[in-house]
Amino acid sequence: MDTAGVKVLETAEDIQERRQQVLDRYRRFKELSIMRRQKLEDSYRFQFFRRDADELEKWIQEKLQIASDENYKDPSNLQGKLQKHQAFEAEVQANARAIVKLDDTGNLMITEGHFASETIRSRLEELHRLWDLLLQKTQEKGLRLLQAQKLVQYLRECEDALDWISDKVHMLI
Repeated sequence: MDTAGVKVLETAEDIQERRQQVLDRYRRFKELSIMRRQKLEDSYRFQFFRRDADELEKWIQEKLQIASDENYKDPSNLQGKLQKHQAFEAEVQANARAIVKLDDTGNLMITEGHFASETIRSRLEELHRLWDLLLQKTQEKGLRLLQAQKLVQYLRECEDALDWISDKVHMLI
């Protein structure tokens, strides 16, 4: 029995050792699985960030074209152009939340040590550069439209004054 008992004991130790190996492998598998899941989730979040950033950039580029339009040089229907520009300014201001939201998302990802932190940071910087340019162009166009409107008004007043003077000259003659 001693021989059989020792054999059983060795077998129990072997089983215990084998069990521990399996448990260690399973624990390692779970750790790797968790790490892989985290990488996938980070990739997923990054793709959403990129999509949102691309959409915002496209929108800004479209609005930059409108803000860069020099339609203020044509004096016809300046009042309508001014009203349209005011609506445009309101739309730009309403979309300011989009860049704030993207900032929050991007900065959170950077703070968490996201694998694409540098890409996120440079993308945010580029979007802010474009956003600032849009705000500048929008403001410039608004000022130019107001200047054009004042110029047209001034020219009308000058024309009215010249007409009045002409009428008075004819009365005196």
